[in-house]
Amino acid sequence: MLTNSLVALEAYLVMPIREEVLNWLEEARADLRHSEASSSLGDYNWSCFAAHQAAEKALKALILHVLGEYARGHDLVKLYSMVKDQVELVLDMADLSRLSAYYTQARYPNAGIERPSKEIMREQAVEALMIARRILDEVSKIIRDP
Repeated sequence: MLTNSLVALEAYLVMPIREEVLNWLEEARADLRHSEASSSLGDYNWSCFAAHQAAEKALKALILHVLGEYARGHDLVKLYSMVKDQVELVLDMADLSRLSAYYTQARYPNAGIERPSKEIMREQAVEALMIARRILDEVSKIIRDP
């Protein structure tokens, strides 16, 4: 079983990379930089949202690379589930779930918390950034720039 997984992984490592895939990956990196900048300004809710966006775009790049299709939706668990059996990634479903919540909660009042700009704290932004970086790092192992 492990041999089959390694063979499949090697196939993705040598696949030609479509330009669209690289575009999604570069936008994920841009969102990660935006998350870092927002965090340094004390805009922790925007940092969490941008971290989510970085993770979402990285996973969508991976789905496009592996499955050849444009994924829809914002649920990171669901996106990861689309490719988890085809590639070897070290991702924690609980982390994906926590980061997914920021898609809505970090932007809208009364969507789980009353005032995201006041109630999302630095620690949450640090964790969101850490999770997003891990996702981007893992995806980048599969999608290698030429």
